[in-house]
Amino acid sequence: MVEDGRGGHAQSGQRTDIMVLIDRLEDLISNGMRVPLSSRVMVEEEEALAIIDQLRLALPQEIKQARRVVQERQKIITDAQAEADKILTVAKERAEYLMHEQGLVNEAKVRAEEILRQAKDKAERSIGEVDGYALRLLSELEAILEQDLERIKHVKSAVAAPKV
Repeated sequence: MVEDGRGGHAQSGQRTDIMVLIDRLEDLISNGMRVPLSSRVMVEEEEALAIIDQLRLALPQEIKQARRVVQERQKIITDAQAEADKILTVAKERAEYLMHEQGLVNEAKVRAEEILRQAKDKAERSIGEVDGYALRLLSELEAILEQDLERIKHVKSAVAAPKV
């Protein structure tokens, strides 16, 4: 059993704050009896040893707690970094997808405009070709009709001529 500084005793496994124990040790030394003509102080040996024992017990706990805090801090930092990396990766992938998608949309628009232009050009050429063909047919028809008209006129004049 170890004295807990309040007149009672603390169990050796009980966690005691190191700073409180250091303050108690300091108070013990400050309030100790001075040895005349020296810088030495007399303190109650049992009380000093009890505080030192409590320090020995508390120190490993404090170190363990500090290690645990450092580990937890490191884990939080690592997790935060991993989450930040994940968010960044997702954002990059999304941006690439959108850029790619927009690129595909733009490429499709350009291709569609090109196909439409080609179709209009082909239609205009086809219309021109049809018009030319129709004009040739009409010209041939006109020539045939003119020949037939000449024959009709010739037959008509032959029929209209007086018969002797």
